[in-house]
Amino acid sequence: MVTCTCGASATFPAAFAPSRAGSGAAAPANGLGAGGPYRTSTMMPSDGLEIRCPYCGHTCQSTLRVCPHCDVRFDSVRCGGCYTLQPPGAFTCARCARPLELEPLLDVTDAPCPRCTKPLEAAGGAGGWEDARLHECPRCGGMFVPREALADILCRAELAGPLPEAKRAPVMALEQVRYLSCPLCRSSMNRVNFGKVSGVIVDVCRVHGTWFDGGELTRVVAFAAAGGLVKTRARDEQAAKEEGARQQRFEPLSLTRFSHRTEVDQRLEEWRFFLNELFFW
Repeated sequence: MVTCTCGASATFPAAFAPSRAGSGAAAPANGLGAGGPYRTSTMMPSDGLEIRCPYCGHTCQSTLRVCPHCDVRFDSVRCGGCYTLQPPGAFTCARCARPLELEPLLDVTDAPCPRCTKPLEAAGGAGGWEDARLHECPRCGGMFVPREALADILCRAELAGPLPEAKRAPVMALEQVRYLSCPLCRSSMNRVNFGKVSGVIVDVCRVHGTWFDGGELTRVVAFAAAGGLVKTRARDEQAAKEEGARQQRFEPLSLTRFSHRTEVDQRLEEWRFFLNELFFW
């Protein structure tokens, strides 16, 4: 029996009865753990690439907000620094150690997910939440990010510095290349290697934004935090030298031009120039 602070009490079925420390009781065979469909310290590991649904026991990717098997929504929280989903009850991000903050409620939109065609969700009345412009799919983990919002995200990531080394994802089988449609204008998006050297293939609508499959935004944030803009410029400079070009295709900004601006403003302006190259192929 469990008694709430309000005085109400409830009795759990034997299969879901919480185990007591030191009792030696074995976990039930359904794989849900001794606590049943409730939060426990082992329900949704924050450092793994997979999570187990606390309701049906189905193994899911950690980038999802909804169990694809029973359609139950996880109370996950997205980190505002590295954009990984953290399990219910977490107070800090296991990926970058940033304190987690309250998220605005996500409202269903009429924009379909380019991958699974389910409705994307976005923060409606998000107030001052800085990433209210993002659309995400809770069922496949993809995110659609407008260009200006992406520039803000990458600028903050670069100034915050490198992220801790992430656990490597398992090698996935190659699938047939499929060109996705922009969820806002329905036009076909172009596939590009983000930053030319990141190894993250994203889908870009030159008008509305960039589509990131599950986990790709985190990889791009890590790329930016590790000096991705400098790496891209170095690649362009080397290519220009090999071709015998007198001028670099991607010319560094003159900091004297922005001498009256803060460091954040300067870096944000450079990321805007960088994304302009990405969007206008």
